[in-house]
Amino acid sequence: MRLAPSSRFFAAAFAAALLTAPGALAAGAEPPFTEPQYLDIPGLGRVPIPLPPGARLFSPRRSPPVELAPERAPLIARDSLEDLIRRLGLADSEEEEGALAQAIGRLWARSGSPTADLLLRRAMAAASLGADSLALDLFDRIVTLEPSWAEALVGRANVRIALGDLDNAERDLDAALRLEPRRFDALGTLGALRERIGASARALEAYRRARALDPRREEWRKAEERLRLEVEGRDI
Repeated sequence: MRLAPSSRFFAAAFAAALLTAPGALAAGAEPPFTEPQYLDIPGLGRVPIPLPPGARLFSPRRSPPVELAPERAPLIARDSLEDLIRRLGLADSEEEEGALAQAIGRLWARSGSPTADLLLRRAMAAASLGADSLALDLFDRIVTLEPSWAEALVGRANVRIALGDLDNAERDLDAALRLEPRRFDALGTLGALRERIGASARALEAYRRARALDPRREEWRKAEERLRLEVEGRDI
């Protein structure tokens, strides 16, 4: 069972990356997937990246990207990560919040290593096809290659959640947040995970930290209010 909606942020960010993956097929295209099914990685050797028999990569159905007013949209492309995170906390609308969160996600999804970025696309493709064990193996390889890349740890945590390995998923999220404490998406996922295992007070803390960075995320606001009543009780 996947954690939704807090993990949907990753799915949206990586679905966009899949659309630009070399050799990806459009929906309904006839040619089979023909890319090499391995990568030669220094220090690791030949890394297999098979897909399930008969599987194809395709453009998933998704909502159109959020667009800002013309005078504001170009600023997002030029802003640094710090500027984007600051603006996220001051967003005037849900539309602006969504556009800023997507822009931040695109920056977080860049490792600086073409090999790691390609492996990440393959891992997300495998996860989207339900091949969670393969996705986990690929994420393990990415973490080995780029141990200080929080994105790989967050991605692996989501796959581990899908596989029911909640303890190791929590460890991955905690490690990612040590590397990048501003990962509001990881905090939201961590809150949902902790709520699922009955750790309400720790879940409340995670949601509050997430909302301090992204206060307009409605599902986190509702979760914080629900857990506040459970943990702290009603005001007298």
